[in-house]
Amino acid sequence: MVEICDIINLIGNLKDGVEAKKFREFIGQSKWSLEQIKSWLDECVEKGKDPYNKAFQDLVVSLGKRLGFKVEYGKYLGKAGERNYDGIWRSYDGKIIVLEVKTSTWPIRSINQLGKYIEELPEENVFGLYVIGKGDAQPLIEQIIGSKYKDKMRIIFYNDLIEIVSLKEKLEPVIGEKQAIEKVQSILFPIESINLGNVVCLIIDIIAIEESIEDEEVEDDRVWTESELISCLKTVTLYQKLLLAALAHMDDFATIKEIVSLMNEIAKKCGIEDNITYKHVRGAKGGIKLRCKNMGKEDIIERKLDSEKRMLKIKERYKQLIVDWVKNERLWIKQ
Repeated sequence: MVEICDIINLIGNLKDGVEAKKFREFIGQSKWSLEQIKSWLDECVEKGKDPYNKAFQDLVVSLGKRLGFKVEYGKYLGKAGERNYDGIWRSYDGKIIVLEVKTSTWPIRSINQLGKYIEELPEENVFGLYVIGKGDAQPLIEQIIGSKYKDKMRIIFYNDLIEIVSLKEKLEPVIGEKQAIEKVQSILFPIESINLGNVVCLIIDIIAIEESIEDEEVEDDRVWTESELISCLKTVTLYQKLLLAALAHMDDFATIKEIVSLMNEIAKKCGIEDNITYKHVRGAKGGIKLRCKNMGKEDIIERKLDSEKRMLKIKERYKQLIVDWVKNERLWIKQ
């Protein structure tokens, strides 16, 4: 696995300018898995000193892109009279998160600096977020609670931020990219304390999705008509579409490893840059099952365990219809 020290040695000591641009372009590539990003963050927190604190700053800011934000990197070293925030995340609906990123809670003495950044931005709906590597966050929490920024600031440790990104990746194949972005971003913005309805709805959605992914025991015997299934296929997400396309190419049951490989091959040949993993297959399978259940129909994907390996295929009664649909969607790659 690539280490962050190797990247820094290759690019050179991190400083504002050309080196920062090269580093940000490198870590911002979509090919890096979330596990790789977490490994780099772990390394930065462990070493803590310059230039690892700078790398930690940029890695955290880069996670905003995975959460559906428009990302703006900040500066390593501030200058008097300029805005010296560590980074900014902008949501599609106009909300802004100003980031203050630290490998440790020490020596953060006051929240006033982040508060100043919030107040300096002319836009409305501006919030502040501390992303911390390690340390005791309680003094910061108490400062925020007792300040005028109690409805504007939040704190999160980087490990928890990684979990939010992971949650978004699990939700996306099931409910679609836009809804997944909306749900995970709502976690990061301060929530109005009187009405907890949004929190409740999010929890219910997550529980329902997890149940749909994990619960493989109950099968509904209600058969789809051709028109019903075609109508349903028009609403599937990208990952669900790629999963069905891969299974349509299979003559029989296929292992998850085989499915992942073929989904990536289809995606590449169709100009889709996403790197498909086991998590995407799992989420897409759960999403399709949930769609079928919500429409009162049987699951169109059949499964079995063979030598402790989970295998999937499209049910025979729907195979030709889905093959035709895949070809019509230009996802057919078999010669």
